[in-house]
Amino acid sequence: MCSIDRAAWRLLLAAICAPLAYSAGSAACAECHRDIFESYRRTPMALSSGEAGRDAVETFGKASFTHAASGFHYRVSQAGGFFQVEFARKGDAALGGKKLLRYYVGSGAVARSYLLADDGFLYEAPVAYYTAGRNWGLAPGYEQYAYPYVTRPVSPPCLNCHASFLDVVRGTQNRFGAPPFGEGGIACERCHGPGEAHVAKMRAGETSGGAAIVNPAKLDPERRDSVCEQCHLSGEVRVTRAGSAWSTYRPGDRLSDSVAVFVRAGTVPGMRVNSHFEKLAQSACKRASGDRLWCGSCHDPHAAPDAAQRAAWFRGKCLACHASKGCTESAAVRARNQNDCIACHMPRSPVTDAQHVVYTDHSIPRRPRGTQAGPAAEADLVPFEGTAVSARDTTLAYAIAAGHTTSAAFRARALRLLEQSERAAPNDSEVLLYLAEMYRNAGREAEAEPLYRRAMQLDPGQVTASVGLGGILFERGEFARAIALWQDALAKNGGLVLVGTNLAMAQWRTGDVRAAGATLRRIIDLSPGFAPARELLRRLETQGR
Repeated sequence: MCSIDRAAWRLLLAAICAPLAYSAGSAACAECHRDIFESYRRTPMALSSGEAGRDAVETFGKASFTHAASGFHYRVSQAGGFFQVEFARKGDAALGGKKLLRYYVGSGAVARSYLLADDGFLYEAPVAYYTAGRNWGLAPGYEQYAYPYVTRPVSPPCLNCHASFLDVVRGTQNRFGAPPFGEGGIACERCHGPGEAHVAKMRAGETSGGAAIVNPAKLDPERRDSVCEQCHLSGEVRVTRAGSAWSTYRPGDRLSDSVAVFVRAGTVPGMRVNSHFEKLAQSACKRASGDRLWCGSCHDPHAAPDAAQRAAWFRGKCLACHASKGCTESAAVRARNQNDCIACHMPRSPVTDAQHVVYTDHSIPRRPRGTQAGPAAEADLVPFEGTAVSARDTTLAYAIAAGHTTSAAFRARALRLLEQSERAAPNDSEVLLYLAEMYRNAGREAEAEPLYRRAMQLDPGQVTASVGLGGILFERGEFARAIALWQDALAKNGGLVLVGTNLAMAQWRTGDVRAAGATLRRIIDLSPGFAPARELLRRLETQGR
């Protein structure tokens, strides 16, 4: 029996909440700030999402490749103004299929990922475009799958760091309106706060008084940095604090009031895609400068230097603090690097959570460190920069991390913390869900079942309990009750293909062969490469002859 992906369901509570109504829109800002608007719209942040194929940076010289481990061959092409991906396995054409890549995320400065849409549900495509090599390949994390995984859910917290004004369908995990966002990229209000009142005041000719817009540079350091941290501080684990959701934070707040970020203790982790803040905190520059050094010290959020200006631009930023210290490298090295400070001190290096890409090392090392391994999976989790956290925050951090380790000791620690938290706060649905999953995965179904039921009462919008409890009931032969639970889960995330396959089996067991066949055909249409559904449909049709 299956269980929903932990990385997806841990954000479920946040996914059912409505986004903040930042209703002015960036075009309204252009009325008074035309130069800034035109400059910003060319930056990577402004180009971080959109309709795939409409603003193409991709080339198609290497748009065909084979994943050796699975034997599936992929080919990307253009169709009707969009991109599409076709996949097939030699000798087993029935597992092949074709999907339209409706939206992209990522500016293309380093890479672009793509989103599939089905009945409003969004899923991450198994292919990505890598700019440096001008080639297509499997998306990060997809090497592990033995078939084209086309149903990884795109949750609102993830999409929110690439697009603006999300249109989230309440009560679902990954269903959105069409289009799923009001603006592609990061809109002005993401950093400057809600602008409707400010725009109305300016249009009325009022230039003083209330309705001020947020200027991050004028905030105290913690609130200033929070504006950038909302998307550029991933940590090892992020925990949504009790009473908060993915949409709670707004510019001017402290991010730590709604999110607790944990990192591994006692290690210098390898670089991650979004580890800018962790790496900067490790740098000698930051330790010496303290709060004076922040993202805005070196980056203009409204403009990005072009390739020809990049070295001089950042050299000028370095010299703002280091003008009195000459470069100790040889003249030959300086000439080779064209006086590019970051070539030596902020080298582009591979990251540990994505293949085929390199990112700038914000730890500003005196010498390039080369490729680094990630932190040890057993290392303790500690709050980033010593932020105050609750026992619940720590418990959930360990529970989340336990799903990504083979360490029995680490999982045992997570279980112990969850049991303590459940006794202290028996009505915390998120704690109940994690504890129930750990019990069920350990074969302790009798202890998992009441926790699932309590979580369902506390949070009818969850998916995890519907999936897990349905599995327990199915194994007991209570097929009708399992069917109801699994149908509920699929209504909230239609891409749970294992759940759909199990649902068909339960329908078959109750004698409803027609419903079982319809369920399987729906799963196969959604995920053509998913062999278990095809095999079950073959068995069902063979028996019906």
